[in-house]
Amino acid sequence: MPADAYRSPKVRALVDVALADAAAADGHPRLPEVRHLLAHFLVRQGRYRAAVEQFRAVDGHVDALPWNYWPWKGLAYRAKRIKAARGALREALRR
Repeated sequence: MPADAYRSPKVRALVDVALADAAAADGHPRLPEVRHLLAHFLVRQGRYRAAVEQFRAVDGHVDALPWNYWPWKGLAYRAKRIKAARGALREALRR
């Protein structure tokens, strides 16, 4: 997916709906998979604080989508998590 597509109004709206669904699906067995995908999309959208919340909910587990698409899934996961944490810190320092 092109980088701009992640930030389109349509994709942002879909992510917002998925966030609401995830909040309402506490305990669902597939919820961690959704949280991994949400974290990925939120980082690509520059919504770092929301991404950090998703990473915290699944921290430590890297055997899921979208990380499985990279040959070094653990590295891909950590890179996105670090980017989210740094972005969230920058947002907090701006306030």
